[in-house]
Amino acid sequence: MKFIVFGLGNFGASLANKLVKLGHEVIGVDSHHEITEKWKDQITHVIALDASSPDAMRTLPLKDVDAVIVAIGEKPGIGIMVAALLKQMGVKRIISRVITPLQRTVLETMNVREFADPESDSAERLAYQLDLKGVVNSHRVTDKFGLIEVEVPGVFEGSKISEIDFQNEFGITLVTVLRTTEEKNIFGVIHPVRESMGIVDKREFVLTKGDTLLLFCEVSKLERFIES
Repeated sequence: MKFIVFGLGNFGASLANKLVKLGHEVIGVDSHHEITEKWKDQITHVIALDASSPDAMRTLPLKDVDAVIVAIGEKPGIGIMVAALLKQMGVKRIISRVITPLQRTVLETMNVREFADPESDSAERLAYQLDLKGVVNSHRVTDKFGLIEVEVPGVFEGSKISEIDFQNEFGITLVTVLRTTEEKNIFGVIHPVRESMGIVDKREFVLTKGDTLLLFCEVSKLERFIES
């Protein structure tokens, strides 16, 4: 897959490098030439340009990539401006790093729906999320095992929990189901909120489209379940 990462600070550079190691093509963008020079041998392509300039942005293959990640963190206002330009230019998938709740709220009013929080391991988690279709979030427990949030595969929509042999067939453990509801933010814009359905493995609980499964498993066994 192909990605553009805006901002090659600690978070953006870590994300870009992880995606490259996972086998993806990455364009790293930063306004400082010395930073792009630093990463030119590790990231597939690096470009020094002012991402707040519409003319400069039009030189990028924005519609030819699978996702654009706004990893700018030190200046939240610049990050919001870049996200706004990307929306205007018709970019379909935008993932924005957020520093403050207000920044996230403003981005939600622009219909940006995917965010990355500036945690120490979030770059690796986001890279894994982008690498494997259907993964919403992940937390590595050991080198082999992790807690993974996965969208319900289409084949299981409408199925009861009791009808899916998670452990014996796939070698994974279902922890809980997360279901999305909606609420309004301070600007009156409706945004999604996820709630845990608690312990569901012993209920006649029916999975629906949009549900997220929280699984404990070996990462190597997850792809077969997602592609089931």
